Amino acid sequence: MTIETTRFGTIPLDPERILTFPEGILGFPGLTRYLLLETGENSLFYWLQCVDDPSLAFVVMDPLELVPDYAARVLAALPDPGFQVADLSLMVVVTIPGDHMDQMTANLQGPLVVRPGDRTGKQFVLFEDDGWLRYPLFSAEQSSSAGTSGES
Repeated sequence: MTIETTRFGTIPLDPERILTFPEGILGFPGLTRYLLLETGENSLFYWLQCVDDPSLAFVVMDPLELVPDYAARVLAALPDPGFQVADLSLMVVVTIPGDHMDQMTANLQGPLVVRPGDRTGKQFVLFEDDGWLRYPLFSAEQSSSAGTSGES
């Protein structure tokens, strides 16, 4: 079984790897099935490729790479008892404005929480602080050094 995607061409579709978000993801309520694809070895980023709409894919990452105590914050705020502490996987959507890689942000306000046991997920909206909505992946110092490293 395969799917034809706009970004990756034909990719194998293993039903055992499909993540299901019964309520969809914010803005895409009717699209419920996704595959998590690696972007490369040792990369912080992944693609969350929609199975229901092969033209839709999100860049996602593990938020613990940004905020080490993020899992504790999320678990304390989860309103759904169906998602237990011991069996959760967290992802956040990454936004890249245009071609400005140095301005990438992670949406820590809307984590994707997945139960690995049954591969069922849900997106939650947390924290009233809008600062979590666009959490910068690069500080100003990192951005300026990233823009100059390797250039001649």
